[in-house]
Amino acid sequence: MPLTVPTLSQSCQAAATAIATRLPGADATPPKSVLGVLAKIWGGGVDGLFGAVQTIANNIIYDTADIDSLVRYASMWGIYREPPTAATGTVTFTGGTGTIPAGAVIARSDGIQYTLNADVILANATGSGTVTCTSAGSVTNTDPGGVLQLSGAISGVSSTVTVGPSGLGGGADIETPQSLLNRLLLRIRQTPQGGSDSDYQEWALAVPGVTRAWVFPGWQGTGTVGLTFMMDGRSDPVPLAADVAAVQAAINAVRPVAAQTFVFAPTPVPLNPTIHLTPSNTATQAAVEAALAALIATCTPGGTYEVLGVQTAGGLLYLTHIEAAISGAAGVVDFTLPSLTANVQVSSGEITTLGQISWV
Repeated sequence: MPLTVPTLSQSCQAAATAIATRLPGADATPPKSVLGVLAKIWGGGVDGLFGAVQTIANNIIYDTADIDSLVRYASMWGIYREPPTAATGTVTFTGGTGTIPAGAVIARSDGIQYTLNADVILANATGSGTVTCTSAGSVTNTDPGGVLQLSGAISGVSSTVTVGPSGLGGGADIETPQSLLNRLLLRIRQTPQGGSDSDYQEWALAVPGVTRAWVFPGWQGTGTVGLTFMMDGRSDPVPLAADVAAVQAAINAVRPVAAQTFVFAPTPVPLNPTIHLTPSNTATQAAVEAALAALIATCTPGGTYEVLGVQTAGGLLYLTHIEAAISGAAGVVDFTLPSLTANVQVSSGEITTLGQISWV
């Protein structure tokens, strides 16, 4: 039987009614009367008890539990909340001759700092070294070619430092409650089978920052598995090379010994729609952009992958779904979509992303 929790007002009214029933002629409705005050005190106490019961009722079920209870339930299944992680990767130093000592601080223009993991000696006026961010979170990731600055002057070394071709990746925020719940439910519903598609998906999702993953059996022939993923907690959800390396390492640590796994980032194919909106203003445009972003966040990569053991063809985004997302955005009365006349289909290994919207 479902628990019906009365409001505070209803609890106070029930208390006043109970007093009147048990004391004929008594009136507990005047708010400043002795009986009225007692009714409110009694009602407030009952409301607190109902609140405690409601909390207990929520927390005994996985999908309604608060984060503290959810973390405990997940740990019973061997699943632990992903902590925030710091970005790491390779940077390039330039100059004449000189040595950059381990621990040297390198800063981004927004104040994010990285430290050098080991000494770097310049040879032929350049040298590369690995850095790790001093803080954690997705904000610590930096795209390839990004420019950093040495915090202190070093003789013979340029103060300008360039991020390597793999970028600085691996930085992720603490796992959201919904992501942890999704992984717990996946573990409960799918029994580990020593290398099934759901196993690979679960292994990938256990890497901090990974929110979606797809498994391609026989990716490079018999005995091989392809795996691609997305990191939706970032402004650009397409993984960097450093992210791919982190997921590859995690999969290699647990995969069956006879399986060769290829982890790769899907190739983004931006959707750049032209939209004539009525009315067209800042609010409606923002609502449409958010609706399209939410829709595209459900897109799958092109190719044939497995979902719970079933071969599935992916990469298709229906035109009707795009139109429904636009028409359902708050404030939109009417629109036309001259740039799109058919469903959007991407090729194997590609995935649709939201590019630039043109408002006409």
